[in-house]
Amino acid sequence: MILIIYHAEELKREVLEIVAAQRDWKNAVNDEDRPAEEEVPDRKKVKRAFDALVRDGVLTPDERREMVDLIGRRNSIAHHLDQVTADLSTDAWVRDHLAYMPDRQEHDYEALDRLEAMRRLLEERTIAQHYVGVMSMRGILFEATEKALRDDIRRLDRRIRKLVRERRTAIQALNKEMSIEATELVGDFHPRWPENRYHRGRLTPRGVEICYRLFDMGKSAMAVAHIMELSLSSARARERQWRTLGGETRPVPQLESIPKVHIPVRYEDMR
Repeated sequence: MILIIYHAEELKREVLEIVAAQRDWKNAVNDEDRPAEEEVPDRKKVKRAFDALVRDGVLTPDERREMVDLIGRRNSIAHHLDQVTADLSTDAWVRDHLAYMPDRQEHDYEALDRLEAMRRLLEERTIAQHYVGVMSMRGILFEATEKALRDDIRRLDRRIRKLVRERRTAIQALNKEMSIEATELVGDFHPRWPENRYHRGRLTPRGVEICYRLFDMGKSAMAVAHIMELSLSSARARERQWRTLGGETRPVPQLESIPKVHIPVRYEDMR
């Protein structure tokens, strides 16, 4: 955000200085007396400077609009810092509240690159149009600060990318553990098939065996709880029973050989 503020301010200064220098040069060449400037607000000076650049063919109307918008990013940061940085909050209330702020000022992650591109474009166009060049020491004064800030940004970028890779690896591992694709647990043997549990959620003999099959596949108690829609304590209890029976070395019956249990229909299930 500091870099955006700096480059936005520099873009505005450059527009004003370039147009003023060109006007002074023309007056000197034509040996004209320059009339005293009337006192006008900065925003009017900027508008007049942009009008001159568009009139001279240095900028197109679309490029002018983009530059004006980018300069306005400085005000968004300076005047609405609370809104721009609100998405960094870990407070649940703050994050929920943001959904009800349609006019909230947000951080523009592309603004810095666009500002630098517009500054380069302005320099190239003014040279092509034979504008008088303006030299300034401001860039040298800010050079060390900008280097330090960009170094911090690069370090943060590397750290964030590493965390993203770790999170993606964790998600892939979790999805793999939660998956029962390419297994025999389909149709009547699906872990969530209604006939594999009684009304209150207790597993039928076939449901118990299906639960054991998931442990045979190397699923954790947490994964089994999600797949079977059990509580974590129930899944851990089934895991202890599975280990008592021998775990991976237990005798494994055929699922088809386990008879279905008659589950009477309840009135509440028919509503």
